[in-house]
Amino acid sequence: MTAETTTHANPTAAHLAKIDEWMQRLADETDQAAQGAELTRYLTTLSRFYTYSAHNCALIAMQRPDATRVAGYRAWQALGRQVKKGAKGIAILCPAPIKGKTEQGDDAVIALRFRTGWVFDQADTDGADLPALTVHAVAGDRYDALLRQLIEIAERGGLSVTFKPRLIQNANGVSYGDGRIELKEGNPAGNLCKTLIHEMCHERMHRAEERRTFTTQQAECQAEAVAYGVCAALAIPCPNTPTYLALYKVSRATLAANLNAIRAGVAALMEEIAPALDAARAA
Repeated sequence: MTAETTTHANPTAAHLAKIDEWMQRLADETDQAAQGAELTRYLTTLSRFYTYSAHNCALIAMQRPDATRVAGYRAWQALGRQVKKGAKGIAILCPAPIKGKTEQGDDAVIALRFRTGWVFDQADTDGADLPALTVHAVAGDRYDALLRQLIEIAERGGLSVTFKPRLIQNANGVSYGDGRIELKEGNPAGNLCKTLIHEMCHERMHRAEERRTFTTQQAECQAEAVAYGVCAALAIPCPNTPTYLALYKVSRATLAANLNAIRAGVAALMEEIAPALDAARAA
């Protein structure tokens, strides 16, 4: 470990200044990502997909459990894709409000009924490729060894780390708030190091019983920014972090509002990680 890295076990004023410098850089990179054409096109496309209600999620799962992205016939056409001839639609319930007049004569919805609507899975369409965000791979032998060390550190700290071929919502990592962390197998080792650190942040900062007190944006801002700071100390590149934060609509103001929690999170996690990595290198 370098002298700079080991100072994270003792968050001095100089160390806090370094974290502030990293967060300023992260804010600049996130601003750039949020304004980029790639992310704008991706979010515009996402907005065209059907938003599942809990009831319709169940209906879709019963009829087409392998569905990934679903949209109506004309929505697919607007995205430059065409539903294949003979494709079987997925039935959902669509609200059909009944309009009328109030006693005062104002227009209003006086009743709500539902009709059957039909959506189609992406696999049943042909046409233009949908936009996808660029995911930069971080690979190398150094990260293979570091990942093994980070897993050992996490497990010594009472966490369980397992690998699975597919996670909920196709995530790269999941933290359950009860000590369990799952990682998506097959990702490059450097990406897995950063993902594991992110999920460790959630486990240390957002335990299950406390998660309801955080908005999703706040929790993801804290975990991702802390992971960015820890990765900066460990010389792990984080090329995907600005886009990740931009997707959660994390702004410079959001980072600033969470700065104290981020500072504390970086210091606490480095206090857990740095001594173990030092000892492993000295062995």
